Amino acid sequence: MARNTAREIGQIESTYTSDLGQLTWAWVLKADGRVLYRLSRIDGRPERNYWRLVYQLNATERWEIEQDTGRATGLLARLAGERGHHLAGNHHAGNHHAGNHR
Repeated sequence: MARNTAREIGQIESTYTSDLGQLTWAWVLKADGRVLYRLSRIDGRPERNYWRLVYQLNATERWEIEQDTGRATGLLARLAGERGHHLAGNHHAGNHHAGNHR
């Protein structure tokens, strides 16, 4: 995984239904603490959109996630849920209230 960009600690997909159809979003947590998301599919058709910064972890938050990388999924699910997105697949959604919006 040696690339010019920071490695990914966690990644999830979320869905959101709008007048355009079923939108699928990719969410990633980078090792440097950046949380990014982008539109990845519309009605299953791949899209290539720019990544957008949605959150930056502080040093304490980064340390906590490094101790338990499973927490990355929970953080991503919470941020997605706060924006009205529903988790796609089985990413432990039961504990994160991501499906209770819209």
